[in-house]
Amino acid sequence: MNTGLISSRYASSLLQYAVSLQQQEEVYERVKLLLEVFTTMPVLRRAMKNRSLSIGDKKNILVTACGGSMPSSLSRMTNLILKNEREEVLQYIALRFVDLYRDKFNIQHGKLVTAIAIDEAAKQQIVTRIQKMTKSNIEMESLVDPEIIGGFILTIDDFRWDASIAGELARVRNQIQRNRF
Repeated sequence: MNTGLISSRYASSLLQYAVSLQQQEEVYERVKLLLEVFTTMPVLRRAMKNRSLSIGDKKNILVTACGGSMPSSLSRMTNLILKNEREEVLQYIALRFVDLYRDKFNIQHGKLVTAIAIDEAAKQQIVTRIQKMTKSNIEMESLVDPEIIGGFILTIDDFRWDASIAGELARVRNQIQRNRF
């Protein structure tokens, strides 16, 4: 079974259908929530693979994982996925949907790691600057990691900027080791 092709077809169809019903933003948010549940709760993946659970039970589990409700386009798509017994690739469909959505609406995903929590105003200021530089919308996720000591690590798609103190110390240590030999 080619999970890449299957997930792409379902994800593309879901995006087109959601856009036609003007539900794309709500579907996008619900699918991101579903992906988060897939990531944090491996039991969801096992439940989707469980042949002893009925389609209705799996549907109820998915609705709960999506925050208790689904837009009609997402609901119809999950019904189709369950009917066609493609629930094992549901996580891949969701991942592909997020990629397609971000491509269609020119959204880049970013991660900002700081040693201490930053306030929303500072985060928004960083996002605004990055949006001006990249000429695209930025969806920024903030994480706190005291291990970086200070500064920040910014990752946007494939670009990574390490301006952390821990990163600078590692670069200095590597330079010293290279100079020894």
